[in-house]
Amino acid sequence: MKLNLTFILLILFFGCKNQEDINLSIENLPSKTIDAQREIVSVLTGNKKLSTDYTINSRTTPKERLMTRRYLSEALNQLNLKTLEHDYREPNSNVFIDLLVSPFKGTNLYTIIPSTIESDEYVLLGAHYDTARNCPGANDNASAMALLYGVAKKISNVPVRQKNVMIVFFDQEEEDLVGSRAFAKYLKKKDYKIHSVHTFDQIGWDKDLDKAVEIELATKKLEEIYREKASELQIPIHTTKVNSTDHQSFRELGYNALGITEEFANGDTTPFKDTPKDTFDTVDFEYLESTTNLVFEVINHIVTQN
Repeated sequence: MKLNLTFILLILFFGCKNQEDINLSIENLPSKTIDAQREIVSVLTGNKKLSTDYTINSRTTPKERLMTRRYLSEALNQLNLKTLEHDYREPNSNVFIDLLVSPFKGTNLYTIIPSTIESDEYVLLGAHYDTARNCPGANDNASAMALLYGVAKKISNVPVRQKNVMIVFFDQEEEDLVGSRAFAKYLKKKDYKIHSVHTFDQIGWDKDLDKAVEIELATKKLEEIYREKASELQIPIHTTKVNSTDHQSFRELGYNALGITEEFANGDTTPFKDTPKDTFDTVDFEYLESTTNLVFEVINHIVTQN
């Protein structure tokens, strides 16, 4: 196969240009968790400018994803959490394209909330940060990124933690789960001891206002914990066998992984997925707050147990 030389040069030029470093200094997020979550979703969807020079209208191109990582990193730094980047390059079926840059070169962003009692065990919470092209991605998946921020903030304040908590923002979920697959391989290679993996996708739609959530392919033990905490908070729980987002990457490598989402299988889910209409004003922040509280109670239970 011959690739046009001009085409190659254009990809290299724009790929390098889009990877320019972006230094940000964001204003302090509100102290109230739900207000901070509103701010995060607003910025990540272009509803509010990131800075004088930048607006994140979608999270698809290398530059858009770089801006997103910089913003998320600054947000977590405000919680006194240090972020790390996991760069990966996954093989492309086309060897010539693989010599260039897209689409299988990316970066996952993560932070670790250490246990207060020495432990080598980790509970992983993850959500993808990319979008379909030209989509603001408010529900899919800025809502879940805001949830992770809220849970990280709450867990950081738990005085005694017997397990480490790893918060991960996956790149390129929209490209066949490339980012989470790469991160799962990374964990396996580094021999991390993973208690469980909880991934989140679309946590911002609740048209019938019942606050219900779906948990996807949970083990019996994890389902019991979710049901117990949901019952205490009067939140309906539905179980499904959906296996089409990031938790699949971890299950394939033998990890105890499940997904959490709005009522995707039951039909109470955003009609705007992967469209330009997936905007800030479609997110139900009371529902996001309710689900954040549920997830915190579950993770708090897990990390405070022997």
